[in-house]
Amino acid sequence: MWGIALKKRNNRWGAFSLAGLLLVGGYPPKQEKPLERTFAVGSTQRYRVELLVRTELAGQRPVRIGVKGYAEPFTRFVEARISWLATEHTRSIDEDGTADVEETLGGFSAIVSNEATGDDPEWKKLAVALEDALREWAPARTLRYRASRAGELRGLAREGGPPLDEAAPQLLTPWLVRALRPAAALPARPIHFGERWQEPRAVTLPGWDNVQGAESGEWLEAPEFAEPAARLQIVQQITATVTSGSERLVAGAGGAHPLSVAGRFHGESLATVSLMDGRLLRATRSATREITWTLAPAEGFEQPLRFQGRLSVQVRIEECSENCF
Repeated sequence: MWGIALKKRNNRWGAFSLAGLLLVGGYPPKQEKPLERTFAVGSTQRYRVELLVRTELAGQRPVRIGVKGYAEPFTRFVEARISWLATEHTRSIDEDGTADVEETLGGFSAIVSNEATGDDPEWKKLAVALEDALREWAPARTLRYRASRAGELRGLAREGGPPLDEAAPQLLTPWLVRALRPAAALPARPIHFGERWQEPRAVTLPGWDNVQGAESGEWLEAPEFAEPAARLQIVQQITATVTSGSERLVAGAGGAHPLSVAGRFHGESLATVSLMDGRLLRATRSATREITWTLAPAEGFEQPLRFQGRLSVQVRIEECSENCF
C-alpha cells in the first residue's frame, strides 16, 4: 500500500513499506488487545503540521600543499520549512469501522529557507526550486481518503504531499504523503512498556541489489498528557548496493564513475495517541534517503574519496484547540 514491497519473513504482515513509518500508541501494559481507532460521524480534529525539507551533498576534494596531499571535506545544503493547519473531519463510517475522512489543509505559513551555502550558482538555483515547489503545493486543498480502525490509509492522492526531487526508486515521496496525515498506523500488538522488538523486512527495490531491511520498536509512556496516552518509537532501515539508474554517477564529481555506490534509507517515528479513542495527539517523523559514492583514490592519494547525497524530511504534528496558530 506504500509503493514499496516489504514483507515480514513469516508473511504475517503482507504488503508493507518503509514509507509507512507512522507511529502508534496502544493500551496500558496489562491490556492484551491491540489499540484501534474509534471514529465518530461528524467529529472534527484540528492539527498544526510543520514540514522541513533538506537536500545535502557532503564529500572530499583532493588538495595538495607542497608534496603532500589532503582530502578536504565540504558540505552544501539547502532547506526550506513550511507549516499549515490540518482539519480532519469524519464524514461516514462503514460497518467494519472504516471511516470516510475529509482532511482540509489551510492557513499556510510563509516559507522559511536558508541561503544556499557557499557561492555555487547551481545550489542557489536548487534553493529557489525548492521554495517554488513548496509554494506551488501550498494553496488550500481538501483530501479524501479511507482510514481503517488499524490506521491504514487508502485512496490517498499524490497531492497530499509536496513534490520531492527524488530519483528512482522513490522512498521518501510515498512515505511523506502518509507521514503528513494526522493519523497513526496501529500495530497488531498490545502495549508493553519497555519491551523492545526487532524484526527483519524483505525489501524489493528496482536498481538496488543486496537489499536488507529491518524494523525495531519500543512502547513508551506518555505521562505529560491530561488524558491516558502512550507512545511508540519505531526505527526502520534499508541498506543496499545501487547497481543501476541515474545515481550510479557521482553528484558533485563531474559525473565520475565510482568504484561502488551504496543506498540507505533511515526513518524514525514517534507518535503519541489517545488510549481513549486511538486518535493522534502528537507526532514527530523524519526520514533520510542517502547515497554514498566511493571513488578510486586521486593521483598521489592512498585513500579513496567519498561523496554522500542526502534528501531528508522532518514532520511535526500537534493536535490543537480552537487557537492553532
